[in-house]
Amino acid sequence: MNITQTSKGDNLISIKISVEKADYQETVEKTLKQMRQRANVPGFRPGMVPMGMIKKMYGASAKMEALNNVVSENLNKYIFDNKLNVIGYPLSDLDNQQPNDLENQDDMDFCFEAAIRPEINIDYTNTMVDFYHIIAEEEDVQRAIDDMLERNPNTSHPETVGENDRLEMKVREAKDGKEVEEGFEKDGVYIHMDQITNKTIRKKFIGKEVGAEFIVNLAKALGGEEAVTKILGQDAPAASDFNIIIDDALRNEKPELDEEFFEKVFPKQDVKDLDTFKSKVKAEMEKQFEAETDPILFNKMIDEIVAAAHFELPDTFLKRWLVENSQGKLTADDVDKNYEKDYVKGLRWQLIEDSIAQNNPELIVTEEEVKNFVLKQIFPGIDYATLEDDMKANLDKIAANYLKDGQQKEQLKNQLADIKMTQFLKGKMNINYADTNYKDFMKKLEEERK
Repeated sequence: MNITQTSKGDNLISIKISVEKADYQETVEKTLKQMRQRANVPGFRPGMVPMGMIKKMYGASAKMEALNNVVSENLNKYIFDNKLNVIGYPLSDLDNQQPNDLENQDDMDFCFEAAIRPEINIDYTNTMVDFYHIIAEEEDVQRAIDDMLERNPNTSHPETVGENDRLEMKVREAKDGKEVEEGFEKDGVYIHMDQITNKTIRKKFIGKEVGAEFIVNLAKALGGEEAVTKILGQDAPAASDFNIIIDDALRNEKPELDEEFFEKVFPKQDVKDLDTFKSKVKAEMEKQFEAETDPILFNKMIDEIVAAAHFELPDTFLKRWLVENSQGKLTADDVDKNYEKDYVKGLRWQLIEDSIAQNNPELIVTEEEVKNFVLKQIFPGIDYATLEDDMKANLDKIAANYLKDGQQKEQLKNQLADIKMTQFLKGKMNINYADTNYKDFMKKLEEERK
């Protein structure tokens, strides 16, 4: 066997593999012997069919299979041994491949065309992207604080029921003003006063002391039997009266903006006064704005780098490669018509991204990073490093179970790779930030899309 390589122009080569009979004959003979053992031919016992007949029946297919294997293996080996950094996978070289007579030829040539990844050098100092730094204005900060107060109430346990309390109750089936012996009963039933839609019955609850018990028809109180079933379960006699025993009343009250609340929102950050608290909220909001707008900035940075990085693409080869790898979904006309509009930017960025990642190994996503990324999404407030070993083990199991889905895992890896690349490019490229507020940013974004 002989393999030669010739240049076909910028970033394009031809690889010629010359195969002799000795390179594949042993494989052919082995395959034919296996076929002989399996052949089911009338008039012959299994394994006793004459080899001449086997060669006549299966010789061509055995030869083709052997040639495909030996050529494919040696093509891969040649690429690896010569450290050829190819784009995609070689295709048949239409310019140099001559027809092979499989039946009558022993020695044959197979020619392949391969695209070589260009050497890419990026001068980040010559890049410039205009973008926005979203400022959290005072009214935005106040809205966020009001929302925090709403979501983090202080809970008290009043002695009497109020209009907006949540009640913990025992519920017992009743009839004619008395509990039914061995009737339905359930403890730990929670009802918010807002769920009691019947105004007359609602008034019966308000002012009742914790520990009070009384008969009520819950279907009338809650607006229907379906609401009762939802709270008590399918086996509850929804239309029945029930004896209600109030075990507890829980009242949510708006907390004070004091050190206790500051510590609840920003634990272990030593926030002592309102001004410091507001500045922390503002900083967190702007950090969140940045995370939300980073994907938009990432696309702008890609556009800038693709425009700034100058290298030639073997376009004719890539068009063929797109068609042959589309599984019949694309025709040559489809690709040719939309190549510049739909494919060139993506192809160029993929090559640039691979080049950047090869030169900066820290950008390669590790399994540990994927696991931590998943845990932050599921448990956003947990500091994994400070946990006990048994808790870490439990979280690791949860992450492993989540990542069993290969497609889902690949999507997460790609998402994390984009985040890492975004941060890398932000540190390398020139970005001209203009301050704006969130509302104006959304308007500008809408205008750009138009």
